Amino acid sequence: MQTTSTTETKPVVDAHTEKYLVFQIGNESYAIPLLQVQEIRSFTPVTRVPNAPNYVLGVMNLRGNIIAVLDARTRFAIEPQPDETNTVVVVVQVQGKTFGLRVDSVSDVADVPVDQIQPPPPVASEATQKFLSGLVQLGDRVLILLNLPEIFDLNALSQFSAA
Repeated sequence: MQTTSTTETKPVVDAHTEKYLVFQIGNESYAIPLLQVQEIRSFTPVTRVPNAPNYVLGVMNLRGNIIAVLDARTRFAIEPQPDETNTVVVVVQVQGKTFGLRVDSVSDVADVPVDQIQPPPPVASEATQKFLSGLVQLGDRVLILLNLPEIFDLNALSQFSAA
């Protein structure tokens, strides 16, 4: 007598995924690696710094450390908008430095399949392309993945941040 065993096999998922924090600027969804996010804070006024680049809102005290806060809209050449109740500062770590990025709102954390990330489109200007690490289609939305070291010009901003 022969015995057969039936075992169900589940599909093996080979796709390596990384978690990204998704936020909005206007109607667009942007994302940054979750591992670089330190915290999300409600937006509070910052201290302006004379002669800072126009995209630097100012500096803020983060538990005893002074950090530079950038305005994502200004940095990406998007029309300014008054602060709303959803406006937040995403505090990030970039190459050992701490910075803040003011964004319109944070929506969620997404699992991004690494093998589905596409390069920035050639229609973007060279200046814009350096801010992007790629694009990915997740369901019915396209996420713009950001290159944080380029957005936070570390050489220019190091003078504004002691953290």
